[in-house]
Formats: sequence, structure tokens, C-alpha cells
Amino acid sequence: MLVEVRTGDAVLVPHGWHGPVVAAPGHDMYYLNVMAGPAADRQWLISDHPDQAWVRGLWPDLPVDPRAET
Repeated sequence: MLVEVRTGDAVLVPHGWHGPVVAAPGHDMYYLNVMAGPAADRQWLISDHPDQAWVRGLWPDLPVDPRAET
């Protein structure tokens, strides 16, 4: 299913895995989540867009959000 989402829209993804996705005001958002293939071979082959890849390097120095601690 392909759905165009605009300001104020909400979309339900009834099957499969999905997560929250947001874009800051004034920025475009593109979200694609695909997993395919035989069950034994499935794996997430995730990559970052080169313009935003630097963000992941900041994570090790950030404190853990207390809401995520168990």
C-alpha cells in the first residue's frame, strides 16, 4: 500500500512491523520499510542516507533516556 501523508494526516499500517516516523518542520520525510525473502534468510540491511549518517556517531556519548532503562 502506498499512502501520501500530509500535515495532520494519520496512517494505520495494519500488518507487519512499523514504527513512528517524524520530520522536523521545513524538512521532507521519506520512510521505506521493507523486509522480504525466505524466513531463514531474512535480515535487516539498514543503511543511513549519507547526509545524515553522522548522527549515529553522536549516540555513544548521549546518556540513556531514563524512560528506556529497566
